[in-house]
Amino acid sequence: SMKKAIIIFFLFGITFSNAQFKSEPEIFTLEQCIETALRYNYDIQLYSAQMRSNTADVTAAFGDFLPSLNFYMGYNRQLNSQGVKTLNIGGQNIPIQATDPNSYSMSASAAYIIFNGFSNVANYKRAQESFNAQYLTLNQTQNKVKLDVYRQFIDVIRKSQIIKIRQSNLELGQKELEHIQAQVDAGTKPITFLYTQQAELGNREYELVISENDFNISKTTLLYTMGLNTANQVEFSESSLPTNIDSNDVQQFRLNIGGFNGALNTALQSRIDISATKSSITAAESNITIAESGYFPTLAASGGWSWSNSQLANFGDNGRTYVGLQLSVPIFDNFNSNLRIQNAKVQLKQKELELNQVEQNIRTNVKTAMQSIDASEKQLNITKRALFAAEQNYESMSERFRVGSSSLTDLLSANNQLITAQINRINSIYYYFQIQKEMLYAIGKL
Repeated sequence: SMKKAIIIFFLFGITFSNAQFKSEPEIFTLEQCIETALRYNYDIQLYSAQMRSNTADVTAAFGDFLPSLNFYMGYNRQLNSQGVKTLNIGGQNIPIQATDPNSYSMSASAAYIIFNGFSNVANYKRAQESFNAQYLTLNQTQNKVKLDVYRQFIDVIRKSQIIKIRQSNLELGQKELEHIQAQVDAGTKPITFLYTQQAELGNREYELVISENDFNISKTTLLYTMGLNTANQVEFSESSLPTNIDSNDVQQFRLNIGGFNGALNTALQSRIDISATKSSITAAESNITIAESGYFPTLAASGGWSWSNSQLANFGDNGRTYVGLQLSVPIFDNFNSNLRIQNAKVQLKQKELELNQVEQNIRTNVKTAMQSIDASEKQLNITKRALFAAEQNYESMSERFRVGSSSLTDLLSANNQLITAQINRINSIYYYFQIQKEMLYAIGKL
């Protein structure tokens, strides 16, 4: 009926509208990409989980300063205690009344370590420094993820701009093909012009497909870094990055960074990985103190209360309290303390070498970033001049081709130069954005 048809059409329209709405991809800005990565990135989640273990380690180390408390309660029942028992004394059997089969007991105790060779003090310091090192490592990991997001986001936008250039070039080639087709049909151009343009158009289509594939791969890489499902249909906001660079901004950034020595000093003072390694060194030094405590005596105090009876009564009469001191003096431990000390010293040496390696890596990072800044500034100037020249040459060659004073080969050569210049310009701009972030990361200011 007409009524049923209207209802079906209405429901189909709702379903189609919902499907269309759900198919719209989510758009991420650069800031949203960073926020998402800091929340869902796998490396960050791993270090965050390890932080919980380090928190428990600090709590346990603090517990060494507190007394240990224990409480015990027990109940026993004798199963064969019914009836009268006899005791034979001098040949006479003397009857003994059966005992109460129930037996109750309770006890409470406390122990406190008064001195253990400063092991508890050193252990608490070790736990704190280990926690601090892990916390700083988490922050450093977050900075590294930020840098990865910057790199990959910039790469996505850069490749999207290249796609636009390739797409525009393809559309221009299609129009040129139509124009040449008309000229060939009119007999004003030879058929070879048509074949040449068709081959050129195929090359442009091929380059566009490659660019689109590179773009999709870069999006997948960024989604993985963000900790999202790489199958998600998302887009990234191109407005998060400028499309050009002002020379004043380049000069100002250079002034803010300063020379190599100034940048290196900033890095050595600001890099979180240096602070994390120094905390690891302090924790390793505490491990030596803990190992050396094996040569010291241990003094402990204890006290408690215990009670037992056949009934839950007479706690005051049947209970007893006690206090005590225990002194333990190590005389010979089969060189185990010496082994622990040597192992702790080796670990300390490893951490000190790790600090040297971190500092050397930072010097390398800063030096490399400074060199990349120099190169990228030169690339900006070169590509700006080259793009202007390529645009002028292509306009001139296009006009000459229209009036018949230049060949199709000359026009295609000028077009290829223009496309190359445009892509080089895009690459130089976004490469400079990337190097800025890498420079800030290198000096600990990202």
